Amino acid sequence: MSAVLMPPPRQLATQFRQLADRWRSETRVLSSPTAIATHPAYQRMIGLGPQVIPLILTEMAATPGQWFWALAALTGEDPVPDADRGHVSAMTAAWIAWGRSNGWIE
Repeated sequence: MSAVLMPPPRQLATQFRQLADRWRSETRVLSSPTAIATHPAYQRMIGLGPQVIPLILTEMAATPGQWFWALAALTGEDPVPDADRGHVSAMTAAWIAWGRSNGWIE
């Protein structure tokens, strides 16, 4: 899947930021990846659709976190090698590289 790099609409970026801040705040003490990924704010971010992929990848590059389920749901892809599963920094690097090679981020 390839995309044209376009800045997201300001309203979408604002909504994403509010949801991301709420999600991080309310899941900060959780250790379960399932609980983190099923949080209502996380699910709402996925519901915003593929146009949030660049926002997620940019967020992920700045502050790694459990964005993997959202990206897989939005893209239908999973660029993380089996050997890197469970290693957040390696998983993050794989998604950032995927985003660059597919034109979602620079």
